[in-house]
Amino acid sequence: ADEGVAMIKALRKAFLDSGKNLPINVDGAIAALLIDLQMPRELANAFFIMARVPGLVAHIYEEQTRESPMRRIHPSDHVYDGPDPRDLTQMIRQL
Repeated sequence: ADEGVAMIKALRKAFLDSGKNLPINVDGAIAALLIDLQMPRELANAFFIMARVPGLVAHIYEEQTRESPMRRIHPSDHVYDGPDPRDLTQMIRQL
């Protein structure tokens, strides 16, 4: 009953063989495991949603503790404090 994981490994190998270094995303990995666990496909969305809940909770917490409610956000009225800009040209060429 390892068909799902075998399928995702074959997909990864096909990417590499074609010269594209495309990683399998979290949804692909979860889908492979759910196939192997013989989980009914109707339940799959619940697992995909659960994978996103921690990030959503962190975002809500940040909004509630750092920002005032019902604020208007204008692009020139805020200071960006995220990661520095990066050049993605190399990564895009590999796709």
